[in-house]
Amino acid sequence: FPTVPYGLTPYFMAYPGTVSLRATTYFALVSDILDSLAQHGFRRIVLVNGHGGNSPVQTAVSEWLALHPHVTVKFHNWWNAPQVWAQVQATDPVASHASWMENFPWTRLADVAMPTTSKPVADSNYLRQLNPQQVRDYLGDGNFAGLYQRPDEEMLAIWQTAVLETRAIIAEGW
Repeated sequence: FPTVPYGLTPYFMAYPGTVSLRATTYFALVSDILDSLAQHGFRRIVLVNGHGGNSPVQTAVSEWLALHPHVTVKFHNWWNAPQVWAQVQATDPVASHASWMENFPWTRLADVAMPTTSKPVADSNYLRQLNPQQVRDYLGDGNFAGLYQRPDEEMLAIWQTAVLETRAIIAEGW
């Protein structure tokens, strides 16, 4: 807490409903949150990130830390942390954006059937050259690669690993 439900997704702006922040806005928002927490006495802060597009904020956090040496901030990408990523790879090595690895029981829309096919791997170098409409034309549904859904038991096991790994990040190594 507090959560930030928006981030850096300009490449998805051709998908209706996408809300994207400018990098400067996002960096300022995170810096303001850190300022507030530090002012209220927090000295150990964990930022748990759930979207690869938001990872560039690590640079802003590093700059913020240079001005606040009395505070420690850990930046944790829960979805590709070592234990979670090992379990993802053991489950199915073809895992990517909007694929099975993001399809947990609580993120699904009721009564929407997922395709049963595996999507070919998107060319990430090519994707970086495209404008938002071209990204949508190329990706279609947004899945970068792989199956759309895996059994709930597998997903819940990955989630449990994520919870335990995140708890360890919070509790250890300060």
